[in-house]
Amino acid sequence: MNRTIIISSAAALSVFAAVLYVGQQSSAGPETVSSSTQPATALGKYVDKDGAIHLPEDYRLKWIHLGSWYVEGKNGEEGQVHDVYAEPETVAAFRRTGKWPAGATLVKEVRASEKGKMTTGDVHWDGQIKHWFVMVKGTSDRTFPENPNWGLGWGWGLYKIDDPKKNISTDYKTDCRGCHIPAQQTDWVYTQGYPTLNEKEGPFKKYPKESYEGK
Repeated sequence: MNRTIIISSAAALSVFAAVLYVGQQSSAGPETVSSSTQPATALGKYVDKDGAIHLPEDYRLKWIHLGSWYVEGKNGEEGQVHDVYAEPETVAAFRRTGKWPAGATLVKEVRASEKGKMTTGDVHWDGQIKHWFVMVKGTSDRTFPENPNWGLGWGWGLYKIDDPKKNISTDYKTDCRGCHIPAQQTDWVYTQGYPTLNEKEGPFKKYPKESYEGK
């Protein structure tokens, strides 16, 4: 009988301890996340937990080409061709809503422009890569507020050909923002140059993937 009582008492004590622990955990409330960090998974695989941005490596093979810009050279200098890419799911989301979803990643590939005469006339075409710009849409205007390469709702990156793994932008205000000021009303992106995002008539009434799959 004494042995039974001892075992029962020990079991009751264990139950009491478990209930006490659960109560303490409940009263502590949900775990909070510092305003200076963002969950990296919400922004895609190209953003680290501290806001560092990486240049995607497979954008030319797997992403959607949004459009190209030709920039005339000045004073006899060579011109540039800017080719811009985005992930397929980003394009689909923008076509549905007219807005960039959190984690949307844009890559602008800047190349030298070659030119010459062909049967069609004076032509320009892509030359060697010079550098890249990357933009990543944040979850809010306060995404990574302590990181100088985040602001205006975006993360900003600049990468040179000699070391494409290093973001050489030190502050988006000085390295990136100036060129985007005219595009402030379209969320800092020159969307008028990207027909894939905007054309919805004729053969582009549906997103290409839907047309290919017969939906």
